[in-house]
Amino acid sequence: MGDEKLRVEVSDASEVMPQPRRARPEDESGRGLALLTALADGWDAEPRACGIGKTVWFELKLLEGA
Repeated sequence: MGDEKLRVEVSDASEVMPQPRRARPEDESGRGLALLTALADGWDAEPRACGIGKTVWFELKLLEGA
């Protein structure tokens, strides 16, 4: 116990891998990866096994007793 994680994955058909960027205050998008970096215990993107698109995932460590 103590090293359990919650893993969330999102897949799409685009082969363009996500790139972190710095969003300006007036931008309406571009903050997702900054949020993942700040809040998640790890994240990455990888090509899908079927050969179409990619999967982006992040992990959160679960608190013991939660």
